[in-house]
Amino acid sequence: MRRATQADLAAVQDFLAPRVATSMFLSGNLRDQGLTQTDAGDTGPDAGADHRKSMTLWLSEGAGQITGVIGYAAAGYVVFEAPALTAADYPAIRAALFGRALLGLNGAVDQLAHLVAALDLPCHRAAMDEVEPHYHLALCDLTIPTGAGQLRPAVTQDLPLLTQWRMASEVEILGARDSVENRDRARASLEELLAADRLRLLEQDGVAVAMTNFNAALPAIVQVGGVYTPPDLRGMGYARRAVALHLAEAQAQGVTEAILFAANAAAARAYEAIGFAQIGSYRIVNFDPGITLGET
Repeated sequence: MRRATQADLAAVQDFLAPRVATSMFLSGNLRDQGLTQTDAGDTGPDAGADHRKSMTLWLSEGAGQITGVIGYAAAGYVVFEAPALTAADYPAIRAALFGRALLGLNGAVDQLAHLVAALDLPCHRAAMDEVEPHYHLALCDLTIPTGAGQLRPAVTQDLPLLTQWRMASEVEILGARDSVENRDRARASLEELLAADRLRLLEQDGVAVAMTNFNAALPAIVQVGGVYTPPDLRGMGYARRAVALHLAEAQAQGVTEAILFAANAAAARAYEAIGFAQIGSYRIVNFDPGITLGET
């Protein structure tokens, strides 16, 4: 296993392209922010200058071809596409990531099991360790539900409300703490989505009733995330309508596919109602507070 350089990016993208459904965080981060220019141990004047989604990559190879990609986002997340991992790779993975801060990792269930074993992760301490159904939709099969509510892009004035919603969602779904640090992280994420025009609000009679976003986006495929309806407004079809209308926007701009993960049975029913079909399972492990890899 070796550290990737800029010269490897074309080959990395070729490896990820046919596997995009299970590598959207990795592919999207690379497209949006590229490789890190500094490293976790750097202390020079440029230390910490990288965007939180910029990636450090390690490649496994066989017969001159990439067989796996392990990515570390500067914010503290491990994302990967490595279907050929075996126990023989564990020492190299452990050495590559040793000493780095970790907030979470996610990926296809079988691949993530290898990362958990390689890094000897204390999953019993995780705030969240869940397997969620992984869904796909060809947008030609999108069904837009009838009902009330109009979708609009979020604006800066919406951020206080949406930060409250994002924090409530992370407490409910991810097991996160409602802390100043997590609220700041939630707002920063929303500000990035707003700047990228990937954050939407559904309104009914001028009142915000649901939000949705694309947490990763490539020219032909998007990954839906951040779907939230306040508890007292659930069961009215707002979330599914918000997602469907946002996907219809994307389809008009040339996007042909979408993927997402369903956090619970109600969410799964909502997504299936607009055309999504399960294609697999995805495991998500989050630590709050974070951990340092290699700590005993």
